[in-house]
Amino acid sequence: MSQLYASLFYQEQVTEIFSDRALLSYMIQVEVALAQAQAEVGVIPSTAASAIVEVSQTALAQIDVDALAVATGLAGNIAIPFVKQLTAIVKAQDAEAARYVHWGATSQDILDTACILQCRDALAQVETLLTQCYQTALTQAQTYRSQVMIGRTWLQQGLPITFGHKLARYASAFQRDLARIQAMKSRVFTAQLGGAVGSLASLQDQGSAVVQAFAQQLALSTPVCTWHGERDRIVEIASTLAMITGGLGKMARDWSLLMQTEIAEVFEPTAQGRGGSSTMPHKRNPVAAASVLAAANRVPALMASVYQSMVQEHERSLGGWHAEWLAIPEIFQLCAGALARTLDVLQGMQVNADNMHANLQCTQGLIMAEAVMMALAPHLGRLQAHHLVESACKTAVENGRHLKDVIAAMDDVQQYFSAEQINEIFQPESYLGNIQEQIDAVLMQAKGEAK
Repeated sequence: MSQLYASLFYQEQVTEIFSDRALLSYMIQVEVALAQAQAEVGVIPSTAASAIVEVSQTALAQIDVDALAVATGLAGNIAIPFVKQLTAIVKAQDAEAARYVHWGATSQDILDTACILQCRDALAQVETLLTQCYQTALTQAQTYRSQVMIGRTWLQQGLPITFGHKLARYASAFQRDLARIQAMKSRVFTAQLGGAVGSLASLQDQGSAVVQAFAQQLALSTPVCTWHGERDRIVEIASTLAMITGGLGKMARDWSLLMQTEIAEVFEPTAQGRGGSSTMPHKRNPVAAASVLAAANRVPALMASVYQSMVQEHERSLGGWHAEWLAIPEIFQLCAGALARTLDVLQGMQVNADNMHANLQCTQGLIMAEAVMMALAPHLGRLQAHHLVESACKTAVENGRHLKDVIAAMDDVQQYFSAEQINEIFQPESYLGNIQEQIDAVLMQAKGEAK
């Protein structure tokens, strides 16, 4: 990603986690854990492990990144030339210890485990942003729980809702995202150590003990068996991020539509230089929504690559595994960036209550047609009530009249309802169903989780 665009689509901390130097740091951490685990079990001398640990403190600064980049293109993965450089760095300090660098492991063990460590740290950042979005949506749902607005279906005016209800639905989605993250952690944060074909034959009868010690060194789960060719852990992480990003895209679509000139009910926060046009001085563009929607557009394409990469050959694959290296960092960065943009909007959005009220009135009462029908249904039957109100709606539209006036003049209505009752039926606030109970349920769920 160009640095010129990074601030628009990405999030700084997650971008750093997937930087080249960070990857090398994670790989060093994995090699150190491998040596420590093998020394603990007695596979390599403890003196060798101690030397590798000591050298690792300064190894990152000694790696020739430019040479590594060139060699990676020839080797097919970064681990091969990386291990050569790391071994040389250790050898310069302790030739005997250098013999035990990368002992019994294969390139994919190092890269897969480093990837899991990256994902764990990046997911912690995602979880923090997601929690902030959740808490902010809860607060705003409470703030606007009684702010009546029009609910829209198929981009048309439907029935009254409250803005707080829309925000409570967002909060509920965030809660489910957080629950998904918690549920998958024990499955996906798992070490990878299998050697050439997953048998760890190079470690003879010590393979299982080394794997367990290796996982413990990194605070990862111990795998029941190696998973070089089974990529469901990586795919589960990416799928969860894709769902989060898609949900954010839905929210961004909502607030961008609410910012339309003809609607003008909700606006993104203002700031100097934000949302302007290079030619139209009056414009206030939904720039955060554009960023989030771009992420929601891009991530499914990346997920197609990740899903396709599950089809691998035998014990270790050709190409499928490699495709993850491109897709996973970008999915993480786009998801985190979309969360950061969404949080900014949730915290600083501007709500135009007057326009919400005006838009409720623009159909001249047609949005209350269902309320009228349901009020009449106990007296006339639902189907007859539907026909009567449908006819009244046509008359109101054809004559440019308010539906309430047409309904109030009907004999079939006057015999059951007074003018005051009809007026009450046409109040949007009187036809909100169980919205307040739903909001309460979302807020109570959050309180229960906080205990």
